[in-house]
Amino acid sequence: MAQISSYPLLKPQLGDKVLGSNVFDSSGNAVLNNPTCQFNFTDVKSLIDQQYTEKLSASNTGTITPGNNNTGVILTFGAAQGTSSDDVMIDVNGKVTFNTMGSYVVQQIYYAQATSGNSIILNFKTVQDGTTQVGPTSIVKFLSNSTTSRERINITSYVSVLQSSVYYNFWVQNPTSGAAATLQPESTAASWGTDVPSAQLIITKLI
Repeated sequence: MAQISSYPLLKPQLGDKVLGSNVFDSSGNAVLNNPTCQFNFTDVKSLIDQQYTEKLSASNTGTITPGNNNTGVILTFGAAQGTSSDDVMIDVNGKVTFNTMGSYVVQQIYYAQATSGNSIILNFKTVQDGTTQVGPTSIVKFLSNSTTSRERINITSYVSVLQSSVYYNFWVQNPTSGAAATLQPESTAASWGTDVPSAQLIITKLI
């Protein structure tokens, strides 16, 4: 077989094909031995043209108290949303189920509050299927300047879901090594809009 560099150089058309390795099948399962196959440029273009689209936006407007201990609590994000026919759904207990495989971005936004002058430590983690931690623990440390001030916490994760019905829970811990803290909403003027939630979850999917 001649070297690839010896073949003529042409501009690709959408009907042309390119060689590649099949690493995963359409169900997200690993393919044995990564066989060589052909890909249509039309399909490659469709893959590249994908955009992230919001699939879930949920928020909690109440106070969340992690407890100043080493146990932690599962975070909740308001009312249940979605059904098994949606790409993502969430129940009232904060269980997020991915019904469709694919690439997702998970954005967590929190507002922490504590008594003025206290040094605060908050740990956050994501647990899959009730047992396995996904990604590293995120830690936030801050000195509270006022009982009415809020510390914004933003945690963004890129997730590849390779199996349907995978579910996540999001945890927060206020360890005994830090002073007591809560996640608190923030009221806004009636003429401005809705209040700022204590916990918000936004999930987008690449489609």
